[in-house]
Amino acid sequence: MSKFSIYRIGRGSDVDIRIDDSTVSRVQAELVVTAKGAYYLTDCGSSGGSCVARNGEWQPITQGFIAPMDAILLGRYQTTAQQLMAMVKQGDRDIVRRKDDLPEGPVRRNVDTGEIIGDED
Repeated sequence: MSKFSIYRIGRGSDVDIRIDDSTVSRVQAELVVTAKGAYYLTDCGSSGGSCVARNGEWQPITQGFIAPMDAILLGRYQTTAQQLMAMVKQGDRDIVRRKDDLPEGPVRRNVDTGEIIGDED
């Protein structure tokens, strides 16, 4: 059984990582931390968008792996995955969401449901 953690990021009251910035959507993005400690960021259709710094320029990101210290923009709020994880309460870090039937290999997010599915589906 694989383990991973999912953190919803935004300025709304029902998110796991709350950012008090008017340019951040109520639900801006999701950050998945894999069992191996990799970070996968998905923009949740936010109004301000999400970007990652690549080669000194801001590149829009819909979904993709990011390094812990990659600079990311959520709306106009600049941070890193490592800084976001520091904002999670310690008790919340111990909650690991499990799923038995994770897809193998490359994955993508279903545009209708938001579910993570295998690339071949």
